[in-house]
Amino acid sequence: MTDQQYYECYSKLVERLAATHELDRYLFCSIFEGKIKPIIRNIFSGYSEHFSAIDIEDVYQDIFVKLWTNSVSAYFMNEKYESDASWFLGWCKIVAKNHVTSLLRRRSLKANETIDDPDRPVVAVDPDAAADEVSNREAVASVLRSVASLPSKIEMKLVWYGIYLLVYRGEAEDRIEANRVFVERFSGVSWRELSERAVLWLCETEETLGEDCGAAALERASSDGASEDVIGDMLGDDPIGKISDWIYKINKRLKDSLPSEVM
Repeated sequence: MTDQQYYECYSKLVERLAATHELDRYLFCSIFEGKIKPIIRNIFSGYSEHFSAIDIEDVYQDIFVKLWTNSVSAYFMNEKYESDASWFLGWCKIVAKNHVTSLLRRRSLKANETIDDPDRPVVAVDPDAAADEVSNREAVASVLRSVASLPSKIEMKLVWYGIYLLVYRGEAEDRIEANRVFVERFSGVSWRELSERAVLWLCETEETLGEDCGAAALERASSDGASEDVIGDMLGDDPIGKISDWIYKINKRLKDSLPSEVM
């Protein structure tokens, strides 16, 4: 399915939904087959070594049911989201990523019985490793939660959240790609808007991990400090360089502030 075909199909889906208050199954299936399945396949391939015994067709079916059942109430009727074709695919990607992550967590728990075993302390070498290791959910939450309370400028902290949540949510393969994606996506928006998105991301991450990831703390920190200034203006002529410098400084402070069991 081409992008143009998808946009047309999505517009019809929204029109039918507004008229009937129900999803059109044919249109929804077309979008799922043409756009969402490739997203799931890409997410799944990143964890293929963990799922050799799981049929990807079962994963497709489970995610289809989840999207079909929940998309009206959780997305289309949810005031947090815009009824936009690009936003909808992004939301579907989050749902798919969370489903695959949950599968991996269940397999990890089954193999190890518990991730809270005191003889097996949660260890994360750095924030990247914490985000990549699903069984380290407490370490992930601790790192995310700690950034909000660091004595750093709110702009630096918001950039940090933006970069690492892009990686954690599967919207970028690694931090290098996340830097580029961040500049392309957020240079034209305000720090206030970025703070709102970061808080939303953290809320979704808290639901996935079942841990306090600092959404409330970041919202408080942003309430006075996040301005309406455009992000690109502060990042200047070398936005990638400035982002990399800020990430390094935040991570250095994290390593100095977090206990050795986490870092």
